Amino acid sequence: MNKMVKYGLAVVLILALTVGIVGCGGSSQSNSSTTAKNENKPTIVVGSKTFTEALLLGTMTYQYLQSLGYPVENKVGLGELAVIRPALESKQIGAYWEYTGTVLINVMKHDPSFDEKESYNLVKEWDAKNNIIWLDYAPLNDTYAIMARKDVADKYNLKSVSDLFAQINKGEKLKFITAQEYVERPDGLTHLETVYGSKYPRDLCVNAALNISYEALKASQAEIGLAFTTDARIKAYGLVTLTDDKKAFPVYNAAPLFRKEIIDAYPQIPEQMKKLSSLLDNDTIMELNKAVDIDKKSVEEVSKEFLTKKGLIK
Repeated sequence: MNKMVKYGLAVVLILALTVGIVGCGGSSQSNSSTTAKNENKPTIVVGSKTFTEALLLGTMTYQYLQSLGYPVENKVGLGELAVIRPALESKQIGAYWEYTGTVLINVMKHDPSFDEKESYNLVKEWDAKNNIIWLDYAPLNDTYAIMARKDVADKYNLKSVSDLFAQINKGEKLKFITAQEYVERPDGLTHLETVYGSKYPRDLCVNAALNISYEALKASQAEIGLAFTTDARIKAYGLVTLTDDKKAFPVYNAAPLFRKEIIDAYPQIPEQMKKLSSLLDNDTIMELNKAVDIDKKSVEEVSKEFLTKKGLIK
């Protein structure tokens, strides 16, 4: 996820030219059996950010709501935070998936939270005044993680971040591919070291672009790397995610956001969406990401296969 994208309202003017207003017709679709029932009710314009996980979440929501007979319009892949958030606030779209930590830190300018329920309640309460409803969040938590090559994890019996620091404190030289952003963030490396009560020797830390760590470990150029918990390459490359046993990483649970008027018009949606969100833990979304990014299937195909397998659509 792009957690550091600047939040700007100026793009609303641009969006007004390109995105249909919630409630308008256009390319919306509906199940014929419920057309009369939903007449004069708003079309649900489903948006999303542009990276694979967000495209999957948006597409699953669009396909699922469409199968339930709701009038929906597909604006999946609309843009990142600076585009998608103003679109929701200004009623250009009616729904999209967001991460609790993203709104808490980047929109609310609040300190990071390391507790799932606390983070969710803070953003849910804050957005209520914006007529934005946070539905139940999914188990998936797309946050930072520390990963190790499997041979390294096996050699040193690394299962948790505490295990890693124990080996570092013993003097083991385990090269850590990290990122400048993570080193500088107040919730980054310094916070990690404070929580675990140990320092990672800076001569063992190599700053690189966020995506380089996976490739470096795959090529055996380092032993340890900074990762995102739901990145498909962790499984594809046989890497091992170390358990954050002291909860040092901020939480970024994904949740579907809807305009209040959409939920008012369709009060069954929260319970229906809960059936979807409850299925999405880290392992599940990682497999779905892998199917797109590694196996090169289309987002639409992967989404439909998953929803069908889980009995949410026919």
